[in-house]
Amino acid sequence: MSLINIGLSGLNASNAGLSVTAHNTTNVLTPGYSRQRVGFGAQVSGSMGAGVGVTSVERMADNYLNQQIYKQRGSWGYNSISSQYMQKAESLLNSDSTSVNTGLDRFYAALGEASTAPQDIAHRQSIISQSQSMVQRFNNLSSQLENQADQVNGQLDASISDANTLMASIASLNESIKANSASGKDVSSLLDTRDEAIKQLSGMMDVNTTYNDDGTVSLMLDRGQPLVNGTSASQLKKSSDGTLTLQRGNSELAIDDNLGGTIGGLMNYRDGELKDLQRQLDVMAYNFATQFNETHTKGFDLNGDAGEAVFGGVDSIDGAAKNLTLLVDDPKKLAFSSKADEPGNSENLEALNDLRNSSVNVDLTKLTAEEQEKYGDAVGRLNGKSIYEGYTGLVGDWAIKTAQLEADAKSSESLVKQAQGDRDAIAGVNLDEEAANIMVYTQMYQANAQVISTAQQLFDVTMSMFR
Repeated sequence: MSLINIGLSGLNASNAGLSVTAHNTTNVLTPGYSRQRVGFGAQVSGSMGAGVGVTSVERMADNYLNQQIYKQRGSWGYNSISSQYMQKAESLLNSDSTSVNTGLDRFYAALGEASTAPQDIAHRQSIISQSQSMVQRFNNLSSQLENQADQVNGQLDASISDANTLMASIASLNESIKANSASGKDVSSLLDTRDEAIKQLSGMMDVNTTYNDDGTVSLMLDRGQPLVNGTSASQLKKSSDGTLTLQRGNSELAIDDNLGGTIGGLMNYRDGELKDLQRQLDVMAYNFATQFNETHTKGFDLNGDAGEAVFGGVDSIDGAAKNLTLLVDDPKKLAFSSKADEPGNSENLEALNDLRNSSVNVDLTKLTAEEQEKYGDAVGRLNGKSIYEGYTGLVGDWAIKTAQLEADAKSSESLVKQAQGDRDAIAGVNLDEEAANIMVYTQMYQANAQVISTAQQLFDVTMSMFR
């Protein structure tokens, strides 16, 4: 083997190293890119060295480390989206403009002030105003929670659409990887793109990966339902009642809310914490209105007439907070007296004022089977407590859950960063390392060019001997 050929092999090898290094450097900011490394091998001709050759261009990826990222992103997605909506609801529960307890304080304060002069129209008008304020608080809080439910459903629809797009993309990439691998073509870029798609999908739901011998990857949920199998992908479908199914070909597979990721977090919040909060609010509105109406109708107004129901829209617990209305807007019709002929009597007013500390007492046996199933838990939490105590406990429990989710979100985010760091230590591009490689390959190129130059000089000297 001539020195020139040996030098040429070195030039080609160093050029390949520079090309791969340049490719790594230019993709330093490409999401999901896995750096590449050139493998060299000595060439031998007979018993003599014959230079160097490029044996491989290796993609520095570790599927195990990628799987750790997928696992942690599912937890992070779940905790972060749940925490986000829990914080929004907590702000509503504590806001002066929507807090039930703030409204109760002002409402019963107005009742207390009126006890000194129950015939005073100004005091009575203040009570009418605070009664309207209580109606608005329940209405507004119910409306805000319904709006939040709409936001959750809107985000859920968008996430389902994105997840279906990603699953279809992964199946398509599987097909391309399988075909290109069979024909011996480089699939590094396709593998990087697929890993990035799986990473995005793993933030939306918990996914388990299985790498197949033909280069494809299979994805499934924790309970085994297939998301991607080779070159075919399933589709998530949301029915009119909000439940999810997995469409695979002509069949549908049932899936529960425990999907993990943002989709699982949205579903669990919508069907769990948010729905329970709405039901407890309905029970409070129903009990506040019915208790007050029952006591008010036992008294007499300034005209000597029996008291009427002050609040309406509470024929049932279902939707009580949303449907609550004020029926009495004439301050003279407030029935504060216990006797028809004593307008200055305040005995019934005192009974109304005592309702502040009265306990919620909903008789479950009087509810329909559907109402018991829907509101049984909410009633059970509030029965035996005053509305004030129930709301205080609700806000406190909500704050504890929110704080825990915030802590879980920060912890899971830290684990994602750690898993990503472990992956990047192997597959990420280190510019300092690439800069050093450029220097090495440049020196290698220059040295081999010098070998060729020296070989040429020797050849010239040899040829001059025969002239």
